[in-house]
Amino acid sequence: MFTERFDRLSAIRGDTVKGLPATAWAANLGDLDRDLLLRAAIEATRTLILPEWESKRAEDRRPQLALEAAEAWIANKNPDVIAQAKIAAKDCTAARNETFGYDHRIPEAARACAWTVGAKDNEHIWDALSAIEGELLARIQLVAEYHRAPEQRRALLAVLKKVLEPKQEAAAPVETGPVPYSASGSFSVGQELTHVKFGKLVVTATSGNTLDVQLEDGTTKRLAHKPK
Repeated sequence: MFTERFDRLSAIRGDTVKGLPATAWAANLGDLDRDLLLRAAIEATRTLILPEWESKRAEDRRPQLALEAAEAWIANKNPDVIAQAKIAAKDCTAARNETFGYDHRIPEAARACAWTVGAKDNEHIWDALSAIEGELLARIQLVAEYHRAPEQRRALLAVLKKVLEPKQEAAAPVETGPVPYSASGSFSVGQELTHVKFGKLVVTATSGNTLDVQLEDGTTKRLAHKPK
C-alpha cells in the first residue's frame, strides 16, 4: 500500500520549479494520521533543507524554533503550545521576507509546519512539502543541473517514507540451541535436548510416545514424549 503511494508520487511529472501541487500530496497521503504527517514534514525540512540555513545563518534559529514548536504540539496539545507555534510561524514569515529570492523556502517550510499546529486540515503540511521540493529544485537550477529533478523528489519521498511507513516488528529469534527435555514435550529426530540427569542429548529416533536419544558418552536411552 505505501509502496504504491510513493510510486505514484514519484511518477507524477510536477512543475519544474514548484514541484508537485498540493492536490497530489493530498490525494496520496491525505488519509494518514495528521501528527504522523506533520512529523514527516518536520523531518524532511530538518534533513533536506535546514542545513543550508544553519551553515549561512548559524545565529538565526527562527526556522528551528518553528519546527520545535510543531514537535511540542505533537507531544502536548495545549493552548500554550498553540500560542508559541503561532509566534514561531510569524517569526518565520519575517525570515522568509528577509531572504526572499535566496533561501526563503526554508523558513517557509518551517512556518507551514508551525501553522499546522491546531489547524483543522492538512493544508499547511502540503505547503511545507511543496516548499521543500521547491527549495531542492531551486538548488539544482542554480547550477543548471535540471536532469537531477527526479532525484530531488526521490530524496524527499525517501525521508517521508521512513517516517510514514509502518514499522515491521522484528520476528522473535528462533531457538536453535538445546531445549529442556520434558515427558510432555514433543521432539523430532536431530533435535538437541538437555536432561536434568543425563545432560546433553540428541534425538536419534522417535516411535509413538517414545524417543531414542544419544548421550554425550555415546550411550543411548529411551524416553517418553508426546508427539504432535
